[in-house]
Amino acid sequence: MSHILFDLPPLSPDYSGIASVFHDLGALTILHDASGCTGTYTGYDEPRWFGGSSPTFCSGLREMDAIMGEDGKLLEKIKAALRDITAPCVSVIGSPVPMVIGFDFKGFAALVEHETGLPAFGFPANGLHYYDRGQRDAYLAIAERLLEEGPRKIKRAVNILGASALDGFDDPSLDALESMLAAGGFSRLAVWGERSSWEEIKGSAAAEINWVITAAALPLARFFEERFGTPFVTGLPIGQEERERIFSVMDAYSGGGKPDHLFSPAPGAQSDPEQKPETVIVGEALFCSSLRASLESSGASGPVSIGTFFSQGKAFLRPGDYLFANEDEAREVFSASGLKWLIADPLIKELLPIDAAPRFTPLPHRAVSGRLYNEGRARFFDRPKDTPLGTKI
Repeated sequence: MSHILFDLPPLSPDYSGIASVFHDLGALTILHDASGCTGTYTGYDEPRWFGGSSPTFCSGLREMDAIMGEDGKLLEKIKAALRDITAPCVSVIGSPVPMVIGFDFKGFAALVEHETGLPAFGFPANGLHYYDRGQRDAYLAIAERLLEEGPRKIKRAVNILGASALDGFDDPSLDALESMLAAGGFSRLAVWGERSSWEEIKGSAAAEINWVITAAALPLARFFEERFGTPFVTGLPIGQEERERIFSVMDAYSGGGKPDHLFSPAPGAQSDPEQKPETVIVGEALFCSSLRASLESSGASGPVSIGTFFSQGKAFLRPGDYLFANEDEAREVFSASGLKWLIADPLIKELLPIDAAPRFTPLPHRAVSGRLYNEGRARFFDRPKDTPLGTKI
């Protein structure tokens, strides 16, 4: 019960994270629910849904279907859809009701694959976890199933891992990252999360380097490293120093070296955890860590900490950062007497005490506020002359 949100809306759930990963792959995606969860994903979480053509369906789960276990009816619906739709694979994603009745998603996916001849994935999502965990599970399931063994590495070819629309990676943001790769003498091979097709993802093990841009894709990068020996760098080019760090790591890897600093900031190079922060950045942890690095290099006046509600970002937190389990923990941090600046989604402002002193800077996050505030990440990239927020802290 401690995870219940009272002032914030429901944060993007695991099933939305899974569906978002399959969106640009052309997969036939089925959310197994009575329609409410599908509406949450298509109406609020997925910006590509409006004007897009991804075949995403609701199973139309009804009370008697749940009681009687009408798996055959769902199978027939999938087969009927595939008579009108060409898709490289099928993804069946859970929701709270199938969790309660104990639906066997992996077994059902095996049945779908046997009946249709297409690769099929089953995810026992339940809506009790957040989008980043769903994305992690989807990335790993695709990698384990799809990646070809022993490909020949393409010199200076880079995969971008974790391009999530739920984290603000729209077309201008990805255009900016790809332009930076080209300017650095690298080529983009595949983008995991957006843009790339099923076939492009299938050949992505040929990349020489992986570039991780969201925390949910870090387990995928480690999978590449263990299976194919592909090194990776994490971070976003927010400010000149972060951009130089990322591309110097890529250059070192391409030259056969092994750099010391994969993360931003490097684990262990931390401030005193007992020292209370003057600035707190709330959001997706990898993005926040790069934003913090840029603020610190620009001369932030005091300690900068990260706060996040999303569990996949633990690797990017340092002593003195916060993994919020609930709103009360966030309120306690925001009410600290020494806090001068809070950078967070506009809805997070509701958690500030009425007499709060911190200056608030909005940082919209799709996974928090849905489509209320549409803002991409491109405006933060490559701003060497001032802080990414346009003002000194």
